[in-house]
Amino acid sequence: MKVPDSLEKFGGDMVFYNCSKLVPSDIDVSDANAVVTYLRAQTEWMKLPYTQACVKGDIPALKAAHSEDFAALFELQAYRETPFLLTFDKPLCVKFIIQAFPTAAIDSKSPLEYAKEKKAPQLTIDMLEFLTADEMKVCGDTEAEIQAAVEEKKATLSNNKSAMANIIDLTAREKATELQTKMFGELKAAAVDDAQVSFDELKAFCGDQAKRLGDLIVVVMNKYKTTDPRRYEPFEQVKDIVVKEQVPPPAALPLPEQVEFQLANASWYEEEFQAAMKEITAVFNAAKTCEEICEHYDIDNSGGKWSKELRAEVFSLDLRTNQVVRAKFGPPKGFPRALEKMSQGKTLRDLNRVTFEFEDPLLMALCFEVLNKKYNIHGLKNKYLQETFKEPPNLHMNLDIKDGWLCEVQMLFRDILLIKKELHKFYDVNRADGPFVVAGKLFKSLDDPGEKQRDEDSMYRSGLQSGGEQSLLTVIKAKDEELKAKDTDLKTKDLEISTLRDEVAALIKQLAETTVSSSLPSEWFEAIDEAGHTYYYNTEGESTYDKPVEETLPEGWAEALDDEGHTYYYNSRTRGDPTYERPS
Repeated sequence: MKVPDSLEKFGGDMVFYNCSKLVPSDIDVSDANAVVTYLRAQTEWMKLPYTQACVKGDIPALKAAHSEDFAALFELQAYRETPFLLTFDKPLCVKFIIQAFPTAAIDSKSPLEYAKEKKAPQLTIDMLEFLTADEMKVCGDTEAEIQAAVEEKKATLSNNKSAMANIIDLTAREKATELQTKMFGELKAAAVDDAQVSFDELKAFCGDQAKRLGDLIVVVMNKYKTTDPRRYEPFEQVKDIVVKEQVPPPAALPLPEQVEFQLANASWYEEEFQAAMKEITAVFNAAKTCEEICEHYDIDNSGGKWSKELRAEVFSLDLRTNQVVRAKFGPPKGFPRALEKMSQGKTLRDLNRVTFEFEDPLLMALCFEVLNKKYNIHGLKNKYLQETFKEPPNLHMNLDIKDGWLCEVQMLFRDILLIKKELHKFYDVNRADGPFVVAGKLFKSLDDPGEKQRDEDSMYRSGLQSGGEQSLLTVIKAKDEELKAKDTDLKTKDLEISTLRDEVAALIKQLAETTVSSSLPSEWFEAIDEAGHTYYYNTEGESTYDKPVEETLPEGWAEALDDEGHTYYYNSRTRGDPTYERPS
């Protein structure tokens, strides 16, 4: 009798014997595949001693089943979720199970959701919340070692939160503004020497701030690398590609005309470029799974490389939306800057440009795969792979949008982009060579709508500021109250409009019922129908939209009523017999 290889690893003849005892007589126990296929459909497998060892948290048995042996054990179980149901009160059991099946779900819930629902021990919940499957592999086999790994991960995340809270330093902004105001006042007073001293002080201060923000890049990048290494791994595989130069302008043109020609060339490609990048953004944001994106763009997903959750909670781009990527297009490059670059021998590969903002490394890597599938990439630098960062890193590339024309695409992580925007002001001062270069106001007033929105976005995007979850919750509640107030105001206005409509309708009805024209013939009346049209009716039940005309009696004739109220006519001149027929 041949023993299946997986069972041989796990326990050989005895394990297979125990398995085959559960198989009915019509199945050939010498057919390993038949036995395994049957067992996968049976819950009796849970009665085997090896499964019970897992259920009971028998550590020696679990260690024996570790790695391939452990996976082999669970391969024989039809219902792989069953161990979760029985072992979530034992952190060590959870550790081994998650290692074998890191993406397993229970009743459509994640292991963490299920553990919280079943009120598992806090250590189990902390482990699932803070540690990835890869981190669990190296965190040790005792509860103390697990606890230490959890605490270390908590500290890492805490550092990330602190870093995000310190990106926008209002005190530093105020200090820089104070120094710059003093310097500008001295320039206006023509006290150039004093202004130079103030500039040196401002430059030194901004240099310190630039270094502070540069140090934060390392801390923030640690978040993307360590929060879930499985999602960062595909991103690390994005390697540099050799740069290709831009399509050149006609060489016979003088340099200024060459620049104008390239700027004009870019304008013809801008619409197509924006439409293509917006389409990719829309597909990513509308998708429900990574597999859906792969299928849309025919991306190879063999081996399940991209088969991971699309909207991972730990990498939420914006707490207010379900977006996973945002695209921002750069404005047309000005002639002076373009002339400066071309005069230095540089070709203009960034006349059409877009910045993609991501929070999830996996999705940034997948977006690169999409671009690489759709276009020829001529020049790629994965600046995130640097060991040290002299400036905010990005994934920088040039793609051939059409006819060899190169456009620039940059991909930045959300928090890196936030650092870049804040660092830019300080960096400009730090590299300036004199006070006149940085005489213009550095920072807008904090009351400026753009600055308020930026600070608010920072609170939403980082998720956690110095006030922690409560601070964010306060902002969200304030926004919710603002929306409720606007909703109430709209409902009040709708009620007022409805009341006015009712009043107008009543007036129209009243007018229709009371309007009688004195020029109408006797017993005829005027009214308005539901469509607002005038019509006429009489006491005999007749109606018409043509206005009845009062006919004049011939000269000498008059009308009167008899004793019964009927109208008759008589001639006062001839004194002839009266008639009930109207004379003509």
